[in-house]
Amino acid sequence: MKNSKRIFLLTAVFLAFQVACCQADEDAVKAVDAGAALSEKEGEAKTESFDYLTLADDPDSLRRLDKTAPIWASKDRKRVVLGGEICFREGLLEFFACRRNSKEHESIVSLDIPPHLIHASLLAIGAKQGAPAKYDPVFVPPSGEEIEIEVCWTDEKSGEIVKKRAQELILEHESGKTMQASWVFTGGLFGVDPDGKKYYLANVTGEVFGVSNFPGSVLDVPFESSNDNASLCYEPNTKNIPPIGTKVLLTLSKKAQNTPKE
Repeated sequence: MKNSKRIFLLTAVFLAFQVACCQADEDAVKAVDAGAALSEKEGEAKTESFDYLTLADDPDSLRRLDKTAPIWASKDRKRVVLGGEICFREGLLEFFACRRNSKEHESIVSLDIPPHLIHASLLAIGAKQGAPAKYDPVFVPPSGEEIEIEVCWTDEKSGEIVKKRAQELILEHESGKTMQASWVFTGGLFGVDPDGKKYYLANVTGEVFGVSNFPGSVLDVPFESSNDNASLCYEPNTKNIPPIGTKVLLTLSKKAQNTPKE
């Protein structure tokens, strides 16, 4: 019975991504295979020695969605859970989270997970995909269902589990206040390589959860947020961020299912 439920969930993830791709472009479904092939080629999905589920409230409620990448979904299909690592604590931000070996110099969290899997998993829990920002002929802000991100880690001194909304780890650069914006599920974009083959853009760029508008980001802020270095809007809230290298668990859910913490 347990195996059948897992197969059902994995099938739902794949089919959800297929449907989204086909709605955007009937040939774009090939990007799933292209993304998987890229991951294998780069050797980025490695067996993780750290047990991320020690940070989960109810690990038995989660089903792993990939053999090697640390990504799970809840059995009730309401949450997506990602394992990551703190990689940046001071400076200006363009992302909250990036793919490993990409944007660590401007992201708080690094994820060793192919972004197309995150996209597919959000579709599988029923999140409605919108669209990335557009600039021509006029600016159109990113759109999509609002997604909440909770971050958990073990405090190195007390040994206790710390939980915070992702926004609590980010400051508005000008005001110095905690980030107030929500993220929306834009779904990112597909690119085309020199041979004409489509691929999932974030798999290559590493753009996963943005705080500046980038077309490849799976999640973005729903307003114009410059990616010009001189005009970046956000910075790490260093006092709320554990040391670099700390393993963290990110829980993603549709905002309507949560009562935001004050």
